[in-house]
Amino acid sequence: MKMTIVTDDQNNILGAVQGHSLSAKQGQMEVNVSFAPGHKTHMLEVDDDMATIHDVDDFQKRLKQHLHQHLGKQP
Repeated sequence: MKMTIVTDDQNNILGAVQGHSLSAKQGQMEVNVSFAPGHKTHMLEVDDDMATIHDVDDFQKRLKQHLHQHLGKQP
């Protein structure tokens, strides 16, 4: 599953969205997501079961694991 993780300048996770698109258009409505200077977006491929996790702590733990893997760091 594709997921975009947003971090601050110290790679602390600020949020995550499913998919890699940060804009959408429907009819005449168009939406774009942008972030403050210094924030980074990391477009990752994560485990498909991430969409079914209901426990917030588990979800954040798994996000951190994927981000650390992406950055080449140990969790």
